[in-house]
Amino acid sequence: MPMGILLLIAVVIVAFLPSLIYVVMVRNTERYRREPWRAVMKSFFWGAIFAILIAAAIEFLLAYFYSETFELFRGYEFIAEHKESIDAIIIAGIIAPVVEEGAKAYGVIVSKRYIDEIEDGFVYGASSGFGFAATENLLYEISALLAGGIAAWIAVSLIRSIASALLHGSATAMTGFGYSSKLLSGKGGMAHGYTLAVAMHSSFNIIASVPIFLAGLDNPLVYLIPLTIAILYGSFAFKYIRSRIRYFDKLSRP
Repeated sequence: MPMGILLLIAVVIVAFLPSLIYVVMVRNTERYRREPWRAVMKSFFWGAIFAILIAAAIEFLLAYFYSETFELFRGYEFIAEHKESIDAIIIAGIIAPVVEEGAKAYGVIVSKRYIDEIEDGFVYGASSGFGFAATENLLYEISALLAGGIAAWIAVSLIRSIASALLHGSATAMTGFGYSSKLLSGKGGMAHGYTLAVAMHSSFNIIASVPIFLAGLDNPLVYLIPLTIAILYGSFAFKYIRSRIRYFDKLSRP
């Protein structure tokens, strides 16, 4: 088999395997009445295929309109001098979280028929989020490989498989929880969960964008500190989601 094909297979595996492992961990966090794999994977592939396509199309349109609108304010000195930072805040902190969490949310609804416990919303939301993360990581990792070679690919793969993937799954799990909570107890609601998901996603992206804001500083800590915080953020969010699944699972055990 040609080396290029083997490398492509390796890239796909490296991009998807962490997210699939996280899905297994989330699904198996429940001890009682675990969700059927066909439903879990249905949500996963919604996130991996359809949510990615929908989010990409909407983000492209919004980024275009934002760029056109930005030109109207090019005469303002502050905006002109800080365009890169403002772009990062608008796109990473607002457009991406709002659009992506909305696209991933339907990954919960496609498995609605299987939601009969509150913790199920966490499972299906996380599954959709991890599917989205897998494809997004694949795109970033291919870009890193083409631009910087094997070393860049490995570095990007390690960072995104821990920080970004965990964030995507954990954020959308909150949307799922809002949906299942409203469905089964009449409390909360998908809009409430979605708002929490957007807040998590937005704050994570802003933290990850700190090096852009401080690009003029020639100090490795400018990159190291935000990276460390982003990894811890994703890890603690994932730990929290699993703890809530355990809590509600105990309440609903036979």
